[in-house]
Amino acid sequence: MNHLKPKEQHERLLANVDKEKIVQYLNNGQEVDVTKLSVTLARQCDLFVHFQRLWKMRVADLDKRLYSEEYMTNIYTNKRALYNELIKTPRV
Repeated sequence: MNHLKPKEQHERLLANVDKEKIVQYLNNGQEVDVTKLSVTLARQCDLFVHFQRLWKMRVADLDKRLYSEEYMTNIYTNKRALYNELIKTPRV
């Protein structure tokens, strides 16, 4: 990892931590939490290509559905509505 620039090192470190969380969520059947994580990441990105690159780093060897273009497009284009639905509204 030392050959990467500091920003790339930081992105890779965050991606690895998130990937561990995603694996844990998938193993526990908590797909909603995976969606929350992807929505949070999408909201931090100004451009779809940035979100796409960062999300692919997190799910590269995992579920093919999470790696699909359709999934990433859906999350990015609906990030505001998904955020309001999943994050802002408390679970009962």
